[in-house]
Parts: sequence; structure tokens; C-alpha cells
Amino acid sequence: MKQRLLIFFAATIMLIIANPVYAVFIADGGGNLYDYDIATNNSSLIGNSGVGAWFDIAMNPVTNTLYGITGGEELYSIDTDSGYGTDIGNAGSFINGLVFDTNGQLYGSGNRNLYTIDLNSGSATSVGSTGYYSSGDLAFDTSGNLYMSAMGNSSGDLLVSLDTSLGTGTLIGNIGFRNVYGLSFSGTTLYGFTAGKETLAIDTDLGTGSKLFGNGNNINAYGASDAAPVPEPATMLLFGTGLAGLRRKKK
Repeated sequence: MKQRLLIFFAATIMLIIANPVYAVFIADGGGNLYDYDIATNNSSLIGNSGVGAWFDIAMNPVTNTLYGITGGEELYSIDTDSGYGTDIGNAGSFINGLVFDTNGQLYGSGNRNLYTIDLNSGSATSVGSTGYYSSGDLAFDTSGNLYMSAMGNSSGDLLVSLDTSLGTGTLIGNIGFRNVYGLSFSGTTLYGFTAGKETLAIDTDLGTGSKLFGNGNNINAYGASDAAPVPEPATMLLFGTGLAGLRRKKK
């Protein structure tokens, strides 16, 4: 009996891992912060920044602190319960793309440059020229490859890979959608979010984007950031049932 319960318990854990609800934070042009579930295309308003529009946002994976930058080049930490921003300092350069690496180093893109940003002062240090104008976001994949949405032409923005040591950009392809101001990975899938209120899946080999749907609440995305995956309600119930079975056995 103990063995069967342990097998059931292990299977429950695997179900939880295999069926996450993938959520991101999205910021819009009015300074609002949303919690957005890609799997269901549902979103909920968290609150307003109090300082105007976020030009991009990024979650620090080490501290689970959300950061945002404004059009005035000011870096803020963001309360994910209220959406409100607390000023850190001025970057000294225009930045409209943010992302953290796995070690908690914040990168920024703006105009044709890649930067590292100091979380204590907000100041930005140039890594180098990307050769492409930043459209609005950056994203790392699980292998540490850095991608940027770049300004293209009337047919759409471009997907560019960046060298984190030199800043040099390499063109991958045309996304086929304009104003891709938000990027976020879920596993190996790169998602894009546009000011045109669209959610995209982007092929990182070809650069092409496919529209999945108009995002929940019709959010005109100005930035996006990863948020922690959470278990589906059904799997949480199953998990609780497994634990209850173990507790009953102990009595």
C-alpha cells in the first residue's frame, strides 16, 4: 500500500510540473500593470504605476523583484501587488527594453545600444552597438541566448540575436508584426506582445511571428516580463488529494 501511495504522489508531482499556467506581467501605455495568463488569454489589472507609462519591465529571477523604466530614463522597482513604482535612479540613456539574466544582471536596450544597468543607482553602462534600433524588449532563452525586437519597416519589426559581451546584433528575420514592445519565453517558445493588442508566438530560428489571439483586456503592451509559473487549479486539487491519502495512511 505504501508503495502505491508513493507512486501516486510522484505521478501527481509530475502532473503539476507538466501543466503550468504560464503567466507574465504586461505594462500598457497608461502605466497600468496586468497579470496575464497566456494559456487562457485572461488578464487582471493589478494597478497603476503612479509615474506614467513603463517603457519596459523585467523580473529579477534572483530576488523576484519587478523593475520598470520610464520614457524619462528613470529606473523603478515595482510593487507587484499594487503596480506602484519606487524610484531608484536615472539611467542616463534612453532605454525601452529590459531583461535580467539568470544571475540577476539587468540588461537594457535603447536606440542602437545594449547596456548593463546598476540596480542600486539606476545608471546604465554601454556594452556596445547592436546595429539595430530597439523596438521595445529583450528576452533570454534557457540556453542564455539574448534576443531583441528591433525596428523594421512597414512589414513588421525584426528579431535580432545579441552578443552580451560586445552588444553586436545578428538579424534572424522579420516578425511580420509591428510594435512588438514585449517579449517573454515559456520553455522554448518565445511570445511577443504588441501595442496593437496582439499575442504572438515567434520562431527563434526564422524570426517569424504567428498571431495567437488579441490579448485579454485588449492591452496595448508597452512591455512584458516573466512571472513564476503556477499550478493549474485542477492539479492543485489533485495534489491535495494525494497528500490527504498519505495522511490517512499514517493514522
